[in-house]
Amino acid sequence: MPERADFSARWILKRAAKAAVAGALTAAGIHHAVRLVRRRQAGGSRVLILSYHRVTPDFGAESRQTLASLLVSTDTLRRQLEHVGRRNEIVSLADARRILAEPAGGRRSDVVAVTIDDGYADVAQHALPVLRALRVPATVFVPTGYVGTARRLPHDRLHAALTALARRRIPFERAGLQPPLQTLLSACAEGGPAATLDRLIARLPHERLVALAAALERMLGTAEQDLPASTRLMTWDEVRALDAAGVDVGGHTVNHAVLANLPLAEARRELAGCRDQLAERVGRAPRHFAYPNGYYTPAVQRAVAEAGFEAAVTIEDEENRHGGSPYGLKRKVLWENTTLGAVGWSGVVATCNLGGVFATLGLARPVPGERPDPPAEPAARTARPRAGEAPAGARAVS
Repeated sequence: MPERADFSARWILKRAAKAAVAGALTAAGIHHAVRLVRRRQAGGSRVLILSYHRVTPDFGAESRQTLASLLVSTDTLRRQLEHVGRRNEIVSLADARRILAEPAGGRRSDVVAVTIDDGYADVAQHALPVLRALRVPATVFVPTGYVGTARRLPHDRLHAALTALARRRIPFERAGLQPPLQTLLSACAEGGPAATLDRLIARLPHERLVALAAALERMLGTAEQDLPASTRLMTWDEVRALDAAGVDVGGHTVNHAVLANLPLAEARRELAGCRDQLAERVGRAPRHFAYPNGYYTPAVQRAVAEAGFEAAVTIEDEENRHGGSPYGLKRKVLWENTTLGAVGWSGVVATCNLGGVFATLGLARPVPGERPDPPAEPAARTARPRAGEAPAGARAVS
C-alpha cells in the first residue's frame, strides 16, 4: 500500500514527470503495441479485472483520516469506468471467467470486469449509484464476520494506530508493547505506517494482527470504535440490497484473514463459514472468492475449490491467460492516484496504467501473491485445477 499523497513540491514534480512520460508514450502509439503484446501473453483477448476497495465523495478529506490507498473518489471512479468502457466491453466477473475458459483466439474484443473488496458501507452509499448510472456489473467481496457489527477491519485499526505513533514521533521499534508483540512490530518496522502495515499483514496470522492492534490501541488510549464512521462495513440489509440490485456478492473469508498465514484446517473454516453465512443471509451461495490481501498457496487454492467456489481472484497485476486456473485470476488494484497526473485526472496516465504500458516497460512494481505450500503440506505436489476442472472432492455450487 503506497503512502498517501502529501502534495509537496517533490510529489507534484514526480506526478508531473509521470504524466509527461505517459503523454510521450501515448503520442508515439506505444499503447497500441503494448496491447498486442499483452494479448499474446494472454493467449487471446485481454481480460482485465479491476479491484477497488472504498469509494468516497471527498478523497482529500477522507485520505487525511483513513488509509488513502484504499480510496477512490466518486468522480474518479466514474472517469476510470468511462475510460475503460470506451476501449473495452465491461462484463460481469462470471462472464470474464467464461471468456477465459474459451479456446484461445475465439474472441476479438477485450473485456473488463469490476470487483470491490471488503464490503465497506460506502460501497452501497457511493459506489452503487455510479455503477447503476453507467450500467456496470460488479462483484463485491464481503468478510462476513464484520457485516452488521461495530468491528473494524484489522488493517484500518493498525493503520490508525501506526499513524498515531508517527504523529507522536514514537518510533515503531520503541512503541512500549510487551516483548512478544513489540518484537513482531519491530521486525516489520521500516518506512512509514503504510509500508510497515504491508509487512505486518504479509507475515502475521490474523489473531496476531488483532492482538497487535488491540495492544497499540491500549497504549495510545484509543479504541476500535474511535475509528471514523466511514470505516464501518455494510449491514446485512445493505448486502441484500446490493444483491437485489444485481451486484454479485462474493466471499472474502469470515475475518478477512490472510489464508496463506493460517493452518490449512483454519483456512477451510474461514472459507466454509463465509460461504455458509452468505448463503443463509443473502439466500444464495457465493460463486466467487477474493483472497484477502491477495496472498494464497496451491493448498489454499484447492481449499477454495473444495468449498464450492467457482473462481477466486488475486491482486497480482498480470495478464489473465486463456485456459489458466480459475482459482488464480489476476486483478489490477485501482485507487485515486492510479490515474492522477500533476494535479488531477490524466487520460494519458489512465491509458498507460490500465493498458499495461507502465507494467510492460518495467515502470510499475509487480504485486506478488502466490506463496509455496509449507514443507509439511503433502498436497503441495498436486497440480492446480485448470479451467473448467474441479479437484477431486470438490462439491458442486448450488
